[in-house]
Amino acid sequence: MIDLIQTAFSPVNAVVTVLLILNVIYWITVILGALDVDFLDVELFDSGLEAGGDVDVDVDVDAEGDLDLDMSQHGVLRSIMHFFYVGEVPIMLLSSILILSMWMLCMFGNHYFNPGSSLLLAVPVYAISLVASLFICRIFAMPLKKVYEMFNKDYNAPRKVIGRICTVVTTSVSDKMGQAEVKTKGAPIVLNVISDGAHVFHKGDEAVIVGKDNEKGTYTIAPLELEK
Repeated sequence: MIDLIQTAFSPVNAVVTVLLILNVIYWITVILGALDVDFLDVELFDSGLEAGGDVDVDVDVDAEGDLDLDMSQHGVLRSIMHFFYVGEVPIMLLSSILILSMWMLCMFGNHYFNPGSSLLLAVPVYAISLVASLFICRIFAMPLKKVYEMFNKDYNAPRKVIGRICTVVTTSVSDKMGQAEVKTKGAPIVLNVISDGAHVFHKGDEAVIVGKDNEKGTYTIAPLELEK
């Protein structure tokens, strides 16, 4: 056990060990109820795509070329995120799989291929471990996506929820994703929801359900003020 700890905190493994410790602390806060499992999902998905269109680069390029490049970058980003199920599986769950697998691969890689703990040799070990961990993450994410969808489907949703008031239960709800619950006489019903337009809802906000996308299984919500 002492040898394992010494190896984990050796200079060549210290980075991934610290990441693993931070990850464990995060899951402890989730268990204690201080954070949501999906507290980063919406922010990451929105900010990553919006930032590209808002940044001005001081280069003499025509507007059409800038727009094509921007749309191309967005398409690549969306494809990468979709490939790794970002937005379909909680980002923190994906990162936990990535960090754990990378920690294990770095530990074994440095033990067998870098016994002298050379920082120079540790670089390719880290690079190979990262690439391998990304694909390991995707493999584990495939069944997790189905499990997550199963738990988030509104199997017990009543036929008439449109027009009813709901409360946002995720960190936020934008036009990309989120969840809200509808109170009933029994247990509340949790629905997958998106906002109507550019309005962003935050946890605890109340909204009115105004429509449903039958293909995606999501409900559209709008601010209560629009109904007044």
